[in-house]
Amino acid sequence: MAGYLIALILAGISGLGAYFYGVQVGKDSEIAHRASLDEVRVAATEAAASAAADAIAKSRPRNTTIRQETEREIRTNTVYADCRHSPEQLQRINEALTGKRAESAGSGVMP
Repeated sequence: MAGYLIALILAGISGLGAYFYGVQVGKDSEIAHRASLDEVRVAATEAAASAAADAIAKSRPRNTTIRQETEREIRTNTVYADCRHSPEQLQRINEALTGKRAESAGSGVMP
């Protein structure tokens, strides 16, 4: 009976040791994985910056004069269907155009 108990305790200690070893190996693996991702990110950033700098250096401005007749389109029947103002806003617009203060619609004079 004592042999089984000792074997059980040794198996438990061995299992705990294997667990903690596995946890440490997992942490080390994750640290290495993140470090490799950081290296890839830095390399990609440097490559993109280098490619952008090369493209900017290769671009040359080009000025071209275009001579042609101007195309004009004249609309004779223009409808401002979407341009609607409230009465108060129309009064403010008219005041701004004429420079005079307009009377309000209900000035108090009864017929």
